[in-house]
Amino acid sequence: MEYLAYAVLIFLSLAGLVTVFFAGPGTFLILLGGVLFAFMTRFSVFDPWTLIILFALYLFGEFMEYAAMVIGAKRLGASNTAIVGAFAGGIFGAVIGSGFLVIGIIPGILIGIFLGAFVLELLVKRDWKQSLKSGIGSLVGRVGSLAVKVAVVLCMLVVMAVKFAQR
Repeated sequence: MEYLAYAVLIFLSLAGLVTVFFAGPGTFLILLGGVLFAFMTRFSVFDPWTLIILFALYLFGEFMEYAAMVIGAKRLGASNTAIVGAFAGGIFGAVIGSGFLVIGIIPGILIGIFLGAFVLELLVKRDWKQSLKSGIGSLVGRVGSLAVKVAVVLCMLVVMAVKFAQR
């Protein structure tokens, strides 16, 4: 049973590390791996406090993912409509991009975010310059949110590694 627990933890941690780059559920997969590992090993390595720390990091990462994009867009004057467009465009871009193999997801998301913010801002304000700023701001915010999520994933992995080292 212990080998299965390690396999689950390693698989979900690696899947989390990879999917975070594709705007996927990276932090959630790592949290799930930690929780399953803890239960499968009867909390022999990860105690409840470890799970609380992993959960707090997960929540922080999810919050910052959206906050960074909004902050980036707002700093360059994007309207709320442009931000909605950026979110919708990112989702649409990911779906369209996934049709071009996995490598197409990231460019699809980035192009979708930019175009979603740009087009909706243009429809609302009818100002090309402001629309361009909104698109760029949304894109910069998304790149910032990706950096935060990668940092959170690395922190989660370090927390688990420290618990193994203390064992």
